[in-house]
Amino acid sequence: MKRLLLVCTAVLLACGTSYGWARVAHDTVAKIAENHLSPKAKKMLDKYLDGKPISYYASHADEFKPEWLMDLGFEPSNAKRKVTFPHTFSVDDNYNILRGQRDGDKFVKNCVYMADEFAADLKANHRTMGDSLRMLKIVMLVHWLGDMHCPKHIRYPEDQTIGYYKVKWRGRSVRYHDVWDGVFFDEQHPWGLVDCAEMLDDCNKSEIKAITSGDVYDWGVDIAKRARCANKFKEGDVIDIHAFRINYRDLAETAVRDAGYRLAKLFNEIFK
Repeated sequence: MKRLLLVCTAVLLACGTSYGWARVAHDTVAKIAENHLSPKAKKMLDKYLDGKPISYYASHADEFKPEWLMDLGFEPSNAKRKVTFPHTFSVDDNYNILRGQRDGDKFVKNCVYMADEFAADLKANHRTMGDSLRMLKIVMLVHWLGDMHCPKHIRYPEDQTIGYYKVKWRGRSVRYHDVWDGVFFDEQHPWGLVDCAEMLDDCNKSEIKAITSGDVYDWGVDIAKRARCANKFKEGDVIDIHAFRINYRDLAETAVRDAGYRLAKLFNEIFK
């Protein structure tokens, strides 16, 4: 338990390469969720996170060491190599979510599956779970709900690369994955998370009910259907920034907004 406590401390201090939305988007997801927590969920999260809001931890889970995986029951075959938690998920042509599998020393179960597993475990066991493990699972749940709504974190039959190829963006050669991870959203929203959340959190109760209907797998299917249009770019393409903004800003903003509403629903159900 002492080692796990140190691990969780490391989680909260970690700040490295982004594997999902960058800080602005992840923090906005969490801030929108905070706005829709039930009184009981807010009280329990405040207790379990030492008084800090979930937005404090939203973007702190992007880099992990193999020891963290082992503390959670995973067994990476090469403990000397950095192994990351799953930040992506795969669908087939009919948008059925594929659960993922081990690939050598890399653990590739998908983030939808892992979010569902962690949510179920927290709901059943949060009262008896060790403090460090409970905090880690809460932090990861916050992060995975953001990750699964990022368009280039979805692997389709026609594109398994999740954008790991170079395109031209403002005259620079950048990975298309990185355009969606942070470049595009951050450029469009150069504000703090409070202002960004206030702008995007614009749905009424009936709209939120529709957005949050179903479960984590239903939400994965929903975003996979909406985000497939982002696959049109290929290696070497020069992206027209103005056209890209017109075509994809709404996708980015609604994905972040919906992730926030859905994260709140998960925590409200966990802490009923």
